[in-house]
Amino acid sequence: MALTGWLAGCHAAFADPMTLDFSWGGEKGCVSLFPNPEFHLHNVPAGAKRLSLTLTKGAREMGGQELPIPQNGILPSGTFRTFAPCNPGVYQWTAQVKSATGDVLSEASKARYYPSDELAQH
Repeated sequence: MALTGWLAGCHAAFADPMTLDFSWGGEKGCVSLFPNPEFHLHNVPAGAKRLSLTLTKGAREMGGQELPIPQNGILPSGTFRTFAPCNPGVYQWTAQVKSATGDVLSEASKARYYPSDELAQH
């Protein structure tokens, strides 16, 4: 019985980390409220119920929202709106997935240059 618990804990510890991806996809910035790009989540931990997405440029938060986790891991573009991007630069999306009680189960982020869509180094 103890071995089973230990193996389950080891499996969770060695599971692939959650990842987040998106593309600006030629979106035009500098609108009053910018529609979110399409997001792809992979390796979402079991028990995750809510998804919190936040957009930042440097230390400045540009908006975000908390939503139910999409069953297929894809959140369509235009699901919610933020205050950016506008000016060219590096913008980062951070995703946190939470349990039904609000505990953060995992976090992933991805930074891209806007408007070129090149990946930025963390």
